[in-house]
Amino acid sequence: MKYVIDMAEIPTFQELQKLEGPAASQAALDSYLQRVTRDFPENLVLTVDGARVPLNVVSRSLALNDGAGGMKTMRLECVLEGFTNSSSAPHRLEFQDNNFADRIGWREIVTSPQGVSVFDSTAFADSISNELKNYPNDLLAAPLDERQARLSFTSGAVPANARPLQNRSGHTVARKRDRLAELISVPRLTLQMALFGLLFAAFLGAVHAMSPGHGKAVVAAYLVGSRGTARHAAFLGLTVTMTHTAGVFALGLATLVASEYVVPERLYPTISLVSGLTVIAVGFKVLMGRLQALFNNQAEQPRGYELEHEHNGVKHEHVHAGSHSHLPPGADGSGVTWKALLALGISGGILPCPSALVVLLAAISLHRVGYGLLLVFAFSVGLAATLTTVGLVFVYAGRWLSASGKFQRVARVVPVASALVIVTAGTVICYAALDQSGYSISELISQLSARL
Repeated sequence: MKYVIDMAEIPTFQELQKLEGPAASQAALDSYLQRVTRDFPENLVLTVDGARVPLNVVSRSLALNDGAGGMKTMRLECVLEGFTNSSSAPHRLEFQDNNFADRIGWREIVTSPQGVSVFDSTAFADSISNELKNYPNDLLAAPLDERQARLSFTSGAVPANARPLQNRSGHTVARKRDRLAELISVPRLTLQMALFGLLFAAFLGAVHAMSPGHGKAVVAAYLVGSRGTARHAAFLGLTVTMTHTAGVFALGLATLVASEYVVPERLYPTISLVSGLTVIAVGFKVLMGRLQALFNNQAEQPRGYELEHEHNGVKHEHVHAGSHSHLPPGADGSGVTWKALLALGISGGILPCPSALVVLLAAISLHRVGYGLLLVFAFSVGLAATLTTVGLVFVYAGRWLSASGKFQRVARVVPVASALVIVTAGTVICYAALDQSGYSISELISQLSARL
């Protein structure tokens, strides 16, 4: 459960007056955050089938933003979790928000199904205010006051006479099927069903690799601008397989053992940022080497040169075409290094797929741990197979272009251009990771521009 409080200028001013020590100090803000969220679990009443579900705070954050008249606004975000034993039968959930009961303001409840189907819900699936970030001016005179919600949910089939979950415009919100997670929950697991499940998991992994991300552009850019071989592409695929599998296992184990401290959705942006920084580091190093090689080749008479000497009274003339480099092998950025391949492979597989994590946790719950591990491994193999295929395509495409000799001028700039693609791809990954963490780069840039 994500709980968000957005205070306007006057309430923020009042709350800041209560702080101990300097109002703007981080220590005072942290102390206030701990104190104000202490009663959240008690005042947020969540029941399933009439039984109270205890809630625990797993993460919390506080931010002061610029408001009107030079004053500040306060945004407080808190993530809570609760556990309940549930079967595939329909369950009834009720929620009541008793925090700040004496305050008047905009209150909004949104339900977001995660692996279940929601029906007969008094809450909607979308937010008018975008999580209290943008309030519609025409509704501020009569703000929403949603303090309680009731809904039914099930992991099985929705009853025929049920009203499906809707958004505020009246459109039905369908549950997204998780094909990979469905493989672990088959009612009867036979040998034939297990073999089919492993093949289908590999197929889903291959399809998943075609979605945005996973380093396809990085792999292609690196291999097309270097002297890559099929062996290099295979090594890259193997690295992705092992990294992705190990990442799912590690995050699943951490979620089980330290659920109070490990929140997967909070870790994904951090892991993505590490992946992006790794790609940038590799790309920048490759770019520097290839730029140096390009300038050296241009300086060393690329159109050919003539040497003339006399031996036993006879004059000899030698014509040398092309150019050469005094850099050591691999230093010009055109050669493939195993270290760079390893770094790219890790960056491509380090971010675990949420569906694979669900499969692992479900396998533990259903006592099908061995089959769940095999499904995750098969999914990772399919993911790596796609990246390996992309690498092979560009390896042989590069060889064909070099052998044809029709694109000599293009061939000179392809290594540098591909290195720029790697750096750009890493930058995009970092930007998306920071955005998911709540750091708006565009807002930061606009604030810096305004101050300058």
